[in-house]
Amino acid sequence: MANSYMRQFFYSKIPMLSGIMGQINVASSTTGVTSENILGASAARTGVGEITITLDETWNACMGVHVMIESATAQDRVAQVASVDVTSAKTIVIRLLAGATATDPASALTMHVLILLKNSSVTY
Repeated sequence: MANSYMRQFFYSKIPMLSGIMGQINVASSTTGVTSENILGASAARTGVGEITITLDETWNACMGVHVMIESATAQDRVAQVASVDVTSAKTIVIRLLAGATATDPASALTMHVLILLKNSSVTY
């Protein structure tokens, strides 16, 4: 369970819902992540077209991951959430796909990320 200070009043039927959001700047080719701005997590290139987000803390469950790609040039890239393990490994793996193939970006891009996490095992 995350021990970070959380802001109040995230209205949801899911108890203790928290959000982590930010940007990941990815360079072209194999350079990988040039910078990231995600409070509560870090990001790195871990394979061809693959970005791994590592959370600072473990969470009870991942309720959703949203990734939007911003690029100054047209690119055939779709972000796919490849795997999620927030309870032990604290990782979320995102693949950048061209068609069905994981592919590094042709030019620099920014990934805007929103991760919704459950911080409680309480159910109603």
